[in-house]
Amino acid sequence: MIDGLKETIAYQTELIQSTKDELLEVKHDQNVLQTQNEKLHEEVRALRAQIDALPSTPVAKSWAAVAASHPPLQPNHQHIDKDRNCVRISTQRSFVDPRDNDMSDQNNFGRYLPTETANTHIRTALLSTPSTQDAQVAGVGTTKTGYVIRFKDPESAEAARNNSEWLNELGNNTKLVKPRFGVVVHRTPTDDFDLENANAQAIEKIMEENELTGRGFQIEEIAWLKKKDKALGKFASLGIWFDTAEGTDFILENGFIVGQRFIGSVERCELKRKRCFRCQRFGHFAWSCKETPRCGHCAGQHERERCPPGVRARCLDCGGDHPTSDRQCLTPATFSSQC
Repeated sequence: MIDGLKETIAYQTELIQSTKDELLEVKHDQNVLQTQNEKLHEEVRALRAQIDALPSTPVAKSWAAVAASHPPLQPNHQHIDKDRNCVRISTQRSFVDPRDNDMSDQNNFGRYLPTETANTHIRTALLSTPSTQDAQVAGVGTTKTGYVIRFKDPESAEAARNNSEWLNELGNNTKLVKPRFGVVVHRTPTDDFDLENANAQAIEKIMEENELTGRGFQIEEIAWLKKKDKALGKFASLGIWFDTAEGTDFILENGFIVGQRFIGSVERCELKRKRCFRCQRFGHFAWSCKETPRCGHCAGQHERERCPPGVRARCLDCGGDHPTSDRQCLTPATFSSQC
């Protein structure tokens, strides 16, 4: 009985500590948001002052002039192009963990290397192989098992996928990670599928009812998206993973058919990656960060709250003239990774 009480106390202590850690992270995020709001208020006040200083007589414009100054929006194919140009690789840990203070040995390729170091290794390996020496790399981002490489064009990405010699140059059991393109179908009736005992039959049923086979699309995996300790209800979200981006695009545009029931609530399946707001690296939270602080606005070695006003923005991922994690950044590290 005493042993049981001790285990209960230990579990509750661990739970309390975990809750405290989460509260610290939330508090830090609130402080960051508060600082950003204050800066936004300052910018709004400055803009209002500029507007008040403008002449009161407006300059007349024709509807043609207004339309010419606002060209029609073009369809956004950024996600599709990004997927086609990306190659993901997995590798083992290097002998020296780059997250430690000892950064003397960066000759070994492995996980968690700084972006600049990983970029150098990958470019060198591609150049050393005749079949990939013309491949042009746009940027490199980190993942939990390795790296994601965005090439400048589909031809470069295809050359990297179809040739493994450059992976051998990297060493450390580096391999290609097969991309997965997923969608989530919400409120799917669970009675229509037995994923535990008849997964292959469920995939065949979906392929047939949605006319996917004739279009050349192939489903690789399906699964109910729920917590392990939660019972499966009458309706649930169904995750469907294709071998190509075109398969997901078809379902997103046309909806999902199951048992002659049309389900239009379909969205792209994405996993949001956690980023430390203190050092801007992935894999840990700000409250546990032991790295050198890096500003998310100017990339300087200081926290975001201490960034001097008027400093030019610079992205830590691509070096562009925008803050780190900005949506306009085309470096894979800022994108959500596929399910």
